[in-house]
Amino acid sequence: MNCKVVFLVIAVLLLTPFVLGQNYKLTNLGTLKPGSARVHDINAVGQIVGGSGHPHGSETHAFVWAKKGGMKDLGFLPGGDYSVATAINDAGQVVGTSNSTNGMHGFLWTSVNGLSQLTGVHPTDNSSAYAINQSGQIAGASGSHAALWIANSIKDLGTLGGDWSEARGLNNTGQVVGVADTPSGPHAFLWTDGTGMKDIGVLPGDTSSRANHINEQGKAVGASEGMQGVRAFLWTHNVGIQELASLPSGSYSEAFAINNRGQIVGQSGSSLGTRAVLWSDGSVVDLNDLVPDLPVGTILTGAFSINDNGQIVAFGVSNPSLNKNRQARMDDHLHSGATHVYLLTP
Repeated sequence: MNCKVVFLVIAVLLLTPFVLGQNYKLTNLGTLKPGSARVHDINAVGQIVGGSGHPHGSETHAFVWAKKGGMKDLGFLPGGDYSVATAINDAGQVVGTSNSTNGMHGFLWTSVNGLSQLTGVHPTDNSSAYAINQSGQIAGASGSHAALWIANSIKDLGTLGGDWSEARGLNNTGQVVGVADTPSGPHAFLWTDGTGMKDIGVLPGDTSSRANHINEQGKAVGASEGMQGVRAFLWTHNVGIQELASLPSGSYSEAFAINNRGQIVGQSGSSLGTRAVLWSDGSVVDLNDLVPDLPVGTILTGAFSINDNGQIVAFGVSNPSLNKNRQARMDDHLHSGATHVYLLTP
C-alpha cells in the first residue's frame, strides 16, 4: 500500500466519529416518589430542572437535580399541590409555576430563600415563569400578556395586536421570544427593549408559529404549523425563518433549545414514533442512535435543553417490549405512561 493510500485511510478513520456524530453517555436522573418525570432545562454546570409526579401529571413537584445530591423536591407556593420548574441559570436560581391558595403563579426559587411568588402586572393576575438569564431577569406571562421581571419590577411586553401573548425564552442581553395572538393566528415574536415586539412570521404556507428559545447571538428556535403539519424552525436576523430538517416519514418536529455553538435539540416524528433529535451543521440525527449503551427498552422521545458543553437533557419511556428500532406511538409532550428524564453527556 503506497503512502498516499495509507494517509487517506488514516484520515478517514480520524474523521469518521465526526461524520457519524458525537456519541453520548446516558444517565437516568430518576424520579420523585410518584414515578414519572419531565425535564425542561440544564445550566452550564450541569444542574437540571423539571417536574416529577404521576404519569398523568397529578401530584407533580418541581425539582432541581445535581450530580451531587440527585433530585431535590422544591415544593409548592403556600396552599399549592402542583409545581413545575422550567429554567435555571448558572447561579442556581430556578423559575417555574406553582398553584397556590389564589391561583397559578410564577415563582423564583433559590437555595437560600426557597420558593417566592412573582408579582403580577395586576394583583389578581395568574402568572407563569419560563426563562431566567444570568442577571436574574425572568420571562413568562402575567394575566394574558407576556411579561419580563427585572429585579422587583414587572414589565408588560404587550401583544402583536391580538388579545394575548406569552414569553418563552430569554437571553442575557434581555431579548425575549415567545408567541402572541395576531389577526391571522398565533405568531412567534422577538421582543427587544426599545423596539418592542416583532412578528418573526411563519414558514411558507403555515398559519401559526411559536418561538421557544433564543441564544446569545439572537438566534431563535421553535415550530411553525399549518397544512403540512408542525415543522421546526431556526430564525436569524439576517436570513429570517428557516425550516429545519426532520426525520423521515414524520409530520411533526419542534425545536426547543439552541446553544451558543448553534446546536439545536427537540423532537421529530418518524415512522417509529416521536424521537429526541439533535440538529447540527444543517442535519438532523436521532439521539437514540448516538447512545451506544442505550438500555434495552429505553426510547428517548424528546430533548429539551442543551448547554454550551454539549450536555443535553431529554425524556423518554422505558418498557421491556420496546427498542429504538420498533414503533412506539405516543403523544408529543404528554404520555399515557411514565416518562423518565435523562442526561446525555458527550
